[in-house]
Amino acid sequence: MENKVAIVILHLYNLPCLIDCIRSLNLAGYANFSIYVVHNGRKNTSLINTLTPIYCNISDVIDTGSNLGFARANNIGIRRALDDGFDYVLLLNDDTEVAPDFLSILIDKSDKMPNLGMIGPSILFFEEPEKIWFAGARFHSETCTLTTPGSNQLDDGTNTEPIESDYITGCALLIKRDTIEKIGLLDERFFLYWEDVDWGLRAKKEGFQNFIIPSSHVWHRVSVSTGGIDAPLRAYHKTRSHLLMARIHAPKALNLLHIGFFRDIAWLLIKSKDNNRIMKARAYMAAIIDYHRGRTDRGPHWLWNDLCQI
Repeated sequence: MENKVAIVILHLYNLPCLIDCIRSLNLAGYANFSIYVVHNGRKNTSLINTLTPIYCNISDVIDTGSNLGFARANNIGIRRALDDGFDYVLLLNDDTEVAPDFLSILIDKSDKMPNLGMIGPSILFFEEPEKIWFAGARFHSETCTLTTPGSNQLDDGTNTEPIESDYITGCALLIKRDTIEKIGLLDERFFLYWEDVDWGLRAKKEGFQNFIIPSSHVWHRVSVSTGGIDAPLRAYHKTRSHLLMARIHAPKALNLLHIGFFRDIAWLLIKSKDNNRIMKARAYMAAIIDYHRGRTDRGPHWLWNDLCQI
């Protein structure tokens, strides 16, 4: 009998992306899965009515009531999946589309890896469908930085062996129930970014291994949910979470990180010709201040004004 898989899709506001994601899941060759859409905002009674005709196997649409961030909102879906008796939980971004065999490949591989912590597909750019966005990473504790060896390379199909990785991106992450019960849920102090790195490192500390399976494919519309790769919102949360990550896993790197962020601010104010440079510098500074204040919520309202009214 196939393992039961709960697919937890965190949804903020981009309904067309969510619809495309679910439509791609309609074609999945793996049958024994259910979808939990976690709507990260105020109750939206029309959402379930919009989604049900597209895919009838949606177990629930859960409204969080407000924007709780990636970790906390996903944890709501994960807890629900565990309570409902699922063997695996798959976190999947709503701005992705999946290959029909992606889940079958992941489950087949994971069943053969008794020491597995987390497993994920090779993630490709949606706009460049043969170019790799994420295929594994290494965490460097001395600098609290990541290297992603396969990123921005073309996927020619020749690499089929599992790739060990320090973490699996939360964009598409499959985890066994047993692993969650051993390491716990996502750390909710991370509102956005770095929570998946923290989760992967915690799994490794408990003796688990994390792997990317190159033959499993998901396509990602990068940074759609945060307004683009250069958005001040993204800069703020990546900075604040990066400092928190260093405090937890790489405390010796904290001073270097602060120096680097202050250099970024100075460059934006003095040398950059970006029309949005003042807003970006403000976002960096706010992130540093809010980190030291212990802030873990969505951050200043002005970061969200141009993205969506939530």
